[in-house]
Amino acid sequence: MTAAVFRLPASATFTVDQALETAKADGLTDVLIAGYDADGVLCIRSSRMTCAEALFLANKMARWAESGGQL
Repeated sequence: MTAAVFRLPASATFTVDQALETAKADGLTDVLIAGYDADGVLCIRSSRMTCAEALFLANKMARWAESGGQL
């Protein structure tokens, strides 16, 4: 018998490595990353997107967070 496999939602207690590994496992084609370094400085990185595309994605992320993680 084979057990069903499913993924749990993202956790508020993920480490940076755990969050990045789950994102890589999703097979994403483009990413926008925002975080703070050890000094509390905001760091933003993106892959293959313009500033306008990053803004569009950031706005979608804000709506997702405002709705409690629902799209």
